[in-house]
Amino acid sequence: MTAKSTDGDQFVQENKDTLVRILKHGDDEFVRALALSALVRYGSEPTLHDVESEIERAKEEV
Repeated sequence: MTAKSTDGDQFVQENKDTLVRILKHGDDEFVRALALSALVRYGSEPTLHDVESEIERAKEEV
């Protein structure tokens, strides 16, 4: 694992709740895309499941 991926893993691990909250409640599409990208790239499987659930919920609301 490189230093960059280690930094990304650590950042997502320490800020997972904030990133998920941004996805759920953020109104800036660019910022939400960055949060999603970080979670997908560096998140664990349970985190990815949470993200998928939020995406499905959002689709149902539209």
